[in-house]
Amino acid sequence: MDLSRYKTGMMVMIAVLWLVIMFLGWQGQFVAAMVLGVILMLLHMMLGVAHKGKLSKKFFIYPLLSWSVLWILSFILSKVFSDKFAGMIPTFTVTGLHPSFAPTFYLYWFGGMLTLSLGMYILQDHWLSQEQWDEFVREVNTDKEETNV
Repeated sequence: MDLSRYKTGMMVMIAVLWLVIMFLGWQGQFVAAMVLGVILMLLHMMLGVAHKGKLSKKFFIYPLLSWSVLWILSFILSKVFSDKFAGMIPTFTVTGLHPSFAPTFYLYWFGGMLTLSLGMYILQDHWLSQEQWDEFVREVNTDKEETNV
């Protein structure tokens, strides 16, 4: 995916998202703010892993998009179950966890970390290949030599 022509729009979206997230937080709309926060982080990750404006579609789908879906599901499910069991003790737990905390643990923390870590390891050449790393090292060494002259 070529992001180079969308970079300015993505940066504007990031700025707007920050403002909307703050406004939603002030209004007590925390779940909506957290969902938009995931989109904000996804945009940052997309720009961060793009090399010369290009993002691997494979890497975008897994782990980036998959991670985003897990986090969004976590926030929504935690809200649903916290509302359902508000002011009462649930009659069951999910592996010992309150039903509203289980999505946070399994989807947000465990699922998110596993998805990103595994995806970055398995698809490491899609976000930083050896060739890209060698190019970066040559560039840094060239810059260092120019400043020492």
